[in-house]
Amino acid sequence: MTGPRVLPPALAERVRAYVAAGHGPVPARPAATVVLVRDGEGGVEVYVQRRHASMPFAAGMLAFPGGRVDPVDLEPWDGDDAAWAARLGTDHQAARGFVRAAIRELSEETGLDLRPSDLLPWARWVTPRFEPRRYDTWFFLASLPAGQLPQDVSGEAESVAWVRPADEAARAWRGESLMMPPTRIVLEELAGLGAVAAAVAAAHGRVIETILPGWVDDGTEISIVLPGDDGYPGDDPGDLL
Repeated sequence: MTGPRVLPPALAERVRAYVAAGHGPVPARPAATVVLVRDGEGGVEVYVQRRHASMPFAAGMLAFPGGRVDPVDLEPWDGDDAAWAARLGTDHQAARGFVRAAIRELSEETGLDLRPSDLLPWARWVTPRFEPRRYDTWFFLASLPAGQLPQDVSGEAESVAWVRPADEAARAWRGESLMMPPTRIVLEELAGLGAVAAAVAAAHGRVIETILPGWVDDGTEISIVLPGDDGYPGDDPGDLL
C-alpha cells in the first residue's frame, strides 16, 4: 500500500510498542473541527492550517481548525439540544458539546463568528487505538460567513492557507504534505464538488458512520486500513468500536 496511509517509521514503532505492551486504549475525548469553505476562482477552496511541530497532537500536519470539547461547551445554552442530538446520534449533552466546541474553537483560532445553524455535519472519526492521545471528532462543514475573513489568532499554526481540495490531496499522495487520513479523505470528498453550494447540498444528503481506523503490519511497514477496505480492521487487537 502506498501513499499517506503508510505510517512514518516513528509512528509505526508506536503501534508496535502499543501491541507489545498489551495495554488497553486510552478513552477517546470528544472533539470537533470545522471544514471552512468558500468559492474561489478555480472552484471550492478550504481553509487549512499547518500545525506547529511542537504541538502534542498531529505535530507538523495539515489540519482544519478545531479542538477538544471543554467543560464550558457542555453548559446549558439556548440551542436546540434535541435537534442536534438527533442529527449527531448522541445524547443531548454530547451533541451540545460537539456543536459548541466547533464554534468556540473556530473563533479562538480564526476570529470568525459562526452560529449553530451554520454548521453541517460531514464526518465522524475516532483516533486509532494505538495513539496516546485519542479523540472522537465530529467534522462540520461551514461556509465562510459574508463579510468575515479568518485570521491566524491562536498561535497554534505555523502557516495558514486557502487551498483547492484536489491540489492538496494530490500533494499528500506525493508525500509533499503531511496530514492525517481524516483530513486527506475530507479533501478528496470535496475535490469533486465545484462550488460551495454543491458541498452544502452534499452535506445535507450525507449518511454519516463513525470511522475508527485499524492497521496492518507486514513486518516492514504499517499501513492504516479503513472500514470498507479488505481485511479491516487488520491487526487492530480491539473490537471495532
